[in-house]
Amino acid sequence: MQRRTALTWLAVGAWWLLTGLVWTGQMYEAFSGQVASSYLLRTEMAKAALWIPFTLFLFWWVGRHPIERGAMLRSIGWLTLAVAGIIVARALCVAAINPWIGWHEQLPSWPALLRTSFLSNLLTAWMIIGVAHALLFAQREGARRRQHAELESQLSQARFEALSARLDPHFLFNALHSISEVMHRDVAAADRMVVGLGGLLRQSIDGGAAQQATLGEQIELIEDYVGIEQVRLGPRLRFRLDVDESLYSAAVPRLLLQPLVENSIRYAIAPRLAPGSIQVAARGDGNRLLLEVSDDGDGEAAAAPGHGLGLASARARLQCLYGDDFRFEVETSPGNGTCVRIDLPLQRLPEAA
Repeated sequence: MQRRTALTWLAVGAWWLLTGLVWTGQMYEAFSGQVASSYLLRTEMAKAALWIPFTLFLFWWVGRHPIERGAMLRSIGWLTLAVAGIIVARALCVAAINPWIGWHEQLPSWPALLRTSFLSNLLTAWMIIGVAHALLFAQREGARRRQHAELESQLSQARFEALSARLDPHFLFNALHSISEVMHRDVAAADRMVVGLGGLLRQSIDGGAAQQATLGEQIELIEDYVGIEQVRLGPRLRFRLDVDESLYSAAVPRLLLQPLVENSIRYAIAPRLAPGSIQVAARGDGNRLLLEVSDDGDGEAAAAPGHGLGLASARARLQCLYGDDFRFEVETSPGNGTCVRIDLPLQRLPEAA
């Protein structure tokens, strides 16, 4: 606020001093050089400088009584009163400092001074009021836009956090359920699953406030989760990564890929006795990052209850982060499985140490 006030003072002062110089040049040309330039500079610069405090007063007064719907007549009344006061005040200033400035060799009568001030200053005062309204409304519009952008950001953050919170307990519940199944028949395997679950929880807690993480961090998360499920499912679960390590620093939404892998395990692999495969792939294409999570299930898993929720949540989170600058496609083929393809802007984050 103090900086804005100082800038306003500076701008108003510079404007009127420049105006005084222009008036001086105009009067010099009008008198064809017959009047001393020093006299014209003194009188015109003084006339312009007097407008600096009055302009600042009008800016402040317009801020208190702007012409707007609901209070138009009252505001016009207050502004008219201010203009009348300025006309009288400038006449008084001329009378007070004329001996030093020398506008008049002999000071005119008070009615003549008042009439001259009215004719000289009425239009200028209302023009300043118009400029003050333009600046006030522009300032209000800028504040509204900033507030709107802040609210949009807060809404996007709240939506993202709500969606993430809905996913975190989901994979935690499934992991605990898998550990409980293995605990009574293979303690060593259950121990490895607990270690993997610890990795899952660590990443979830450490990155809980962040909307994005590196692809490398998310791959590590997926490997921890798949490690738990491989202990439970054994050779029925075959998992493959096809990710270029140069993309490990690419930014991706936190917990975007892991729920997709989880859904594939839950709906495409776990229900059947025959071995099944899941693949996570990532590649760069110019300034785009292309991600794929595919399985070789029956192709009907994407329509299963719960799987649709995961896909809808993933799409909503992408919308929060990227607006319309993403693609999210689900391709199903009966007997050939499901493939989720995601196309994002390729951005880089510092890799975790």
